[in-house]
Amino acid sequence: MAKKPRPVRHFLEYAAARTIVGGLSLMPILMASWCGRRLAGVLRHIDKRHRERVRTQAAERLGLSGDELEAFVRENFRCYGRTLAEFAKLSRYSVDDIRKRIDLGDFPAALREAMAGGKGCIVVTAHYGNWEWFNTVSSVIGLPGGGAIARPLDNPKVNEFVRYIRERNGLRILDKQGAIRKALGELRAGNPVGILIDQDGGTHGMMSPFLGRPASTITIPVELAIRTGCPLLPAILRRNRTGKQFGMVWRPMRLPDPNADQRAETVRLLDLVNADLTEMIMEEPVQWFWLHRRWKSVGGYARTEEPAGGAATSD
Repeated sequence: MAKKPRPVRHFLEYAAARTIVGGLSLMPILMASWCGRRLAGVLRHIDKRHRERVRTQAAERLGLSGDELEAFVRENFRCYGRTLAEFAKLSRYSVDDIRKRIDLGDFPAALREAMAGGKGCIVVTAHYGNWEWFNTVSSVIGLPGGGAIARPLDNPKVNEFVRYIRERNGLRILDKQGAIRKALGELRAGNPVGILIDQDGGTHGMMSPFLGRPASTITIPVELAIRTGCPLLPAILRRNRTGKQFGMVWRPMRLPDPNADQRAETVRLLDLVNADLTEMIMEEPVQWFWLHRRWKSVGGYARTEEPAGGAATSD
């Protein structure tokens, strides 16, 4: 059932988003980050439901308790505040501004190697560090194309505003509706496509281990790789404590086996990329998006059934 229009609520949410993002964007990055952390601290105190979700999931998956757990929850919310401030700066930063703040390391060479066959590349990532800045990496490297699959926000006014910021430095947002067709077009043009796969895949997702526990995971990136023969490149953008603001972290590309059974190959590739993401996240787990109910669905379709295609999201 379609959601009822909420014009007053949508306008107020839009006005709040414009005010907060606009105010943070005018500040120097360090001041904006400080304000973002303070806003997140207020949210942590007043939003018991999400605070408890972070606490519960971190306790279960990381084995934390007591003061160590409380310190983790506090720092995790601070990460969200920093991410908000950094997203606000995207509304004013140029590609050169972003390039100065990301340590790409050898990632450009790894990405170009993955794209060398002319089939494009699927960059599989997670809501980690600052995934919004991650979406600018293809432009920072100097690649002429690139897209990212995203679920439109419920508020159309806020969605249009966020989309403008995301696309102003060259990224193309591929809406969930018709995402596979649009992604195929990008890959056939030899471009990279970014997909976040660390959110609950619902009943259409495939159960695959993530952070040590089976989780319903969207299969779109794996299905695209099997269909096109293009590689999967797991990568995240980690916030640094010293030096440049962010550093790229990645794992070797995963290639589909053209001779394998499709169902078995879907399971194999999905498990591999989830294992890669888990390994990278666990190196500094406080930067992951623990607010999300990642293990909400325990009944994703069986691993022996035909994949049905999940809904890729990038909130």
